[in-house]
Amino acid sequence: MQITIRGHHLTITPAIEDNIRSKFAQITKHLDQISSMQVKLSKDHQVDKRSKKGSSNHIAEAIVRVPGAELFAQATADDMYSSIKKMTEKLKRQLEKYRESQTEYQAILS
Repeated sequence: MQITIRGHHLTITPAIEDNIRSKFAQITKHLDQISSMQVKLSKDHQVDKRSKKGSSNHIAEAIVRVPGAELFAQATADDMYSSIKKMTEKLKRQLEKYRESQTEYQAILS
């Protein structure tokens, strides 16, 4: 499996990269059909006028390619690690649904 991690308006530190790889390793240990993964991390520099802070300005997006489908998840939060966690939870739900549909399809064929 190939994981591509990109940063937009953000430098990817080794800690962030390790965090992403460990989370995806946990998700994909039961599903070996994943061909590639692209993760894009970005930071929006807009400031809220009232609070003078950026709210939900760390964005994590991922595209996972599996046979016959392409799964996409996006999450935003005040912290990059939180947005990565939310994104991986969304992808986990999608991968579980994909795996269930594949096992149902195999049961129909047999």
